[in-house]
Amino acid sequence: MAPIALRDHPLEVWIVHAEIAARREILECLADPGIICREAASGGECLRAVQNGRPDLLILDLYLPDQSGLGVCRLIREAPRGADVPIMVVSSQASEIDRVLAFEAGADDFVARPFYPAELRARVDAVLRGFRSRPERAPKRARGLVRVDTRAGRIRVLDADVELTHKEYELLTELMGQAGRVVRRKQLIERLWGASAPRSDRAIDAHIKSIRRKLGTAGRCIETVRGVGYRFVDAQVAERTASG
Repeated sequence: MAPIALRDHPLEVWIVHAEIAARREILECLADPGIICREAASGGECLRAVQNGRPDLLILDLYLPDQSGLGVCRLIREAPRGADVPIMVVSSQASEIDRVLAFEAGADDFVARPFYPAELRARVDAVLRGFRSRPERAPKRARGLVRVDTRAGRIRVLDADVELTHKEYELLTELMGQAGRVVRRKQLIERLWGASAPRSDRAIDAHIKSIRRKLGTAGRCIETVRGVGYRFVDAQVAERTASG
């Protein structure tokens, strides 16, 4: 059996679902000597797991007995230790809006139930692999409102750090790496998600909306090219466009 994400240490995976049968189904799919699976039946248990340590992966259902999975996802992303925790939503509620809201809340992938065991393992591998790599290209411009420290994996607007999810960081640095050029949605999806690409382009739109909100006034550096994709423009150009 192929190793998951070229692991060099046992992986700690938390399976968060109210139903025992659902947790067991996922646990059996991930049965491997190099994976330590832990179970949680509520959002509170999940949040405590993140507070007490850094899991290698959270597999989260949307509907939990004490709070929604979306709310849990948002709380994790807002926590100091939660920005770099990979989160995969696995749910039988898998409409387009469910997927978009999950990505907007900070999920890195969404798998609908029922699923094939090999598919789940492949998607887990893709998420973990993404967290072990960073975009190859550095932004062309270090000046302006938005700056990126690729070595530290950190985004700054002026002198303030901006907390982005891993997927948001990848998306923004991909756009900055091609500053001034229009990047098509399809290209962004293929580069950032690969084989685990979301079915709807709205997943990209949700991430862009979240990034803009977090960047504040610097969010206008990301331009929407209607019907095509997005373009990152230099802050000074964005300023002139806004004032004009």
